Amino acid sequence: MQNSIDPRTSALLILHWQNELVKPGGLVAAVFSGVLAEFGTIERMQDALEASRKKGVLVVYVNASHRKGYPELPANPAPLAAGLVRTNAFIRGTWGTQVIDELGPLGDEIEISNYATSAFIYNELDLILRNRGITTVVLAGLATNWVVESTARDAFNRGYSVGTLADCCNSPNREAHEYCVTNTLPMLGVVCHADEYVTALSCT
Repeated sequence: MQNSIDPRTSALLILHWQNELVKPGGLVAAVFSGVLAEFGTIERMQDALEASRKKGVLVVYVNASHRKGYPELPANPAPLAAGLVRTNAFIRGTWGTQVIDELGPLGDEIEISNYATSAFIYNELDLILRNRGITTVVLAGLATNWVVESTARDAFNRGYSVGTLADCCNSPNREAHEYCVTNTLPMLGVVCHADEYVTALSCT
């Protein structure tokens, strides 16, 4: 991360940190079984979130959320989407779509429903960020090689400065995670760890 980061023009995007992916009983949580605990991903995420709130960084939750019957998906969905349909995952209003308790939003923090691998597709995220004067987005989410990378690409193409907190992201396939944080994401912005981000915020 840069030596300092301006909290007035920065937003922390918390991407798909939901019960369905993380908690026992989540309909697709098996793919992350063990990996989050092994690498302490939730704890690093808590550190970044706490520091962001203290410094007044805009916190935005982007949550996977579908209506019953998945009308947002094509009749013959690609394998990634077909897996959601098969498991009946991420249905709006269910426990599975809620943010995990460890990272739960405060009353005034923004939650946005997301239907795609990019946080910017078919929703109001870009509008909200621009109306708040945000020029830098800091990404933390699951999975690194899906929503994080897709969001980084779209943020870059929309003119935002992009930061990714490597240890606040993870993937079921650790090799895919490492490839993204080593090769793809550094081409789109800054890749750092939560403690570096916290330090950069403390310099402001």
